[in-house]
Amino acid sequence: MLGNDPIRIACTIIALLSTIAAANAATPFPVYPVRPAHDYAISAEAAPLTVGVAPVEDPLEQKNYFRADLAHMGFVPVFVVIQNASSADSYMFDKMKVTFGPADSSVATPKTGSKGGEALALSAIPFVGLFPALKVVRNATEVQQNVLLQELQSTTLSPGASAHGFLYIPVPKNATRQKIHLHIPIGKSGSAESLALDLVF
Repeated sequence: MLGNDPIRIACTIIALLSTIAAANAATPFPVYPVRPAHDYAISAEAAPLTVGVAPVEDPLEQKNYFRADLAHMGFVPVFVVIQNASSADSYMFDKMKVTFGPADSSVATPKTGSKGGEALALSAIPFVGLFPALKVVRNATEVQQNVLLQELQSTTLSPGASAHGFLYIPVPKNATRQKIHLHIPIGKSGSAESLALDLVF
């Protein structure tokens, strides 16, 4: 029994909070499931390449995979899978050449690149619940690292290879978003040839 000894009570509370914090710190972020590119409801093909995408817009899913409501911050995370079915040729994906904009291209000029970096401002990341101040800062850093870790990076797709990750597309906050046109150009290694894959969602 703790009785009324304030020192013992304080030590017990600190030990309990430390145990909870350690357990939370040890819990890894869930990994978003990867499927073949052609299995996604939204996909495009420019042989030998196939791209499949899955916008993750459900706030519960976002909190599960990112521990943050990215939609509330003005971003939709889009999971992208790129597959190279060629048995001989390699292709180069450059995330900085990806463009996006409203599906009605007359509304605005498409913008370039994923905005993962912009989604990382500490002041913008919402946290729900009563947490000690240090816990909030630590979690914000973890969320930042996870967003960057899961972002689709520029890469070379060797024959038969695939790549996957998230692109973070800005969307209006607290408003029904327009359909997004995502344009993904992929260059053939050692050649000026480039294949373009377009997806609307």
